[in-house]
Order: sequence, then structure tokens, then C-alpha cells
Amino acid sequence: MDSVVLVTFKIKGIPIPIKIASTNEPSREQILKKISDLANRYDLSGEIQFKKLLKENGHKMYIYEIGDKKCMVLVERLEKIKEFEEKSS
Repeated sequence: MDSVVLVTFKIKGIPIPIKIASTNEPSREQILKKISDLANRYDLSGEIQFKKLLKENGHKMYIYEIGDKKCMVLVERLEKIKEFEEKSS
């Protein structure tokens, strides 16, 4: 495995960001499904609407709204995975 995709969901109304690591980049349909699942889990009501896609340096930020709450989804492709060496006792 050479790289990993880190997807961070920041939703107003949810106290901490939700982070998911994957070997492949999610589609917009997969992102929408996860936002819907999170909205249901945290009792956020309102229609989910896509607002904007920003791209910079290989990273993407999707901006959605859940009713009047802002939702940002950051998709980052991270460099090669490197193992830490085990500490000898």
C-alpha cells in the first residue's frame, strides 16, 4: 500500500470531526451516504444540499448544508505509508 486517503467530516452540531482512512477515494455518492448516516445518528434534521467543491494541491473539500448547518468534507491523499520501527527492549 503506497498511499492512503484521509476523509474528514466536520459538521456543525457534531462536537468532533469524524475521520476515515481508506485506500481509495470516495465518490460523491459515498460521501453523501456517510453525511446522511451521520445526520441520522446525531439527530440533525434538514435537507442535505451540495454547495461547492474546492480543489487545491490534490486535496478536495466538499461543502454541504444539512438544513442550516454547514458540513465540510476534506479528502486528502497522504504520502506513502511508512512503518515505525519497533523499539527494542
